[in-house]
Amino acid sequence: MTVRVAKRPPLTPRYWPGWIGVGLLWLLGRTPQPVGLAVSRPLGWLMRRLMGRRRRIAERNIERCFPELTVQQRDEMVAGCFHSIGRMLFEIAWSWSAPERRLRRMGRVDGLDNALATFAEGRGVILITAHLTCLEIGARLGAMSFPEAGGMYRPLRSPVLEWYQNRSRLKYTQILISKNDMRAAVRFLRNGGVLWYAPDQDFGAKQSVFVPFFGIPTATLAATARLVELTGCVVVPMFPVYDSAARRYEVRLFRALEDFPTGDVEADLTRINAMLEEQVRRAPEQYWWIHRRFKTRPPGESPFYD
Repeated sequence: MTVRVAKRPPLTPRYWPGWIGVGLLWLLGRTPQPVGLAVSRPLGWLMRRLMGRRRRIAERNIERCFPELTVQQRDEMVAGCFHSIGRMLFEIAWSWSAPERRLRRMGRVDGLDNALATFAEGRGVILITAHLTCLEIGARLGAMSFPEAGGMYRPLRSPVLEWYQNRSRLKYTQILISKNDMRAAVRFLRNGGVLWYAPDQDFGAKQSVFVPFFGIPTATLAATARLVELTGCVVVPMFPVYDSAARRYEVRLFRALEDFPTGDVEADLTRINAMLEEQVRRAPEQYWWIHRRFKTRPPGESPFYD
């Protein structure tokens, strides 16, 4: 469905856990950046120890995707991943409640001129990206330069957090479209909309084609190519990254993909995955390794996770 902000959930006991979460996010959003960055490291350390199942998923993903690394190097990458996730909680909170003037001091958008020239053509645009831990603040920074963009999102289980998420995001995006509502995405792109889109998750074999990602046959959404075929839109790669040395965020916009799609879905999706992999390798600890990206396997292949 296309999102309109729902009525605020009541303050009844049933919704108290969600309201506590919203209160914490609101407070984190008021935290100064130096404090948030300092707290994120011990927070990531704690999450790594408490989230045993997610830690094992990250360990398995990194083991298979980086076989050239030593055990110590892989362990350091897992630790870096959880540090990034700890920082991500502050990044989400800042994105949803910090004033724009404060966010402008946190980062910048690189490659904006090329992207704006593409937007000016009047065709729909997919801003294709990956599930990097700083994706939310990257979208917030980008929205300052092109506020007409919309985004695709995964609905949340908590009605309170869903309300707060959508209410916050619609302050800096034109529209939110559920990942389950591809018809709305098609209409938006046909009308010249700009849509944030991160297809690098496992949605099962039915909607996917198996193509390489880090050398592993990976269920990859065929909709990535189909959306372009159905709407005539263009694809602009967009990747946010946190520069730990400068303590700033950078949103990198690249030139629109040429000759995409070609009609060969397997070749097109292989190209997309190669592009995503190249960007992930630039800052691998900032990727969402705790997701079971390789859960769906080709017929006859043994399970990827225990």
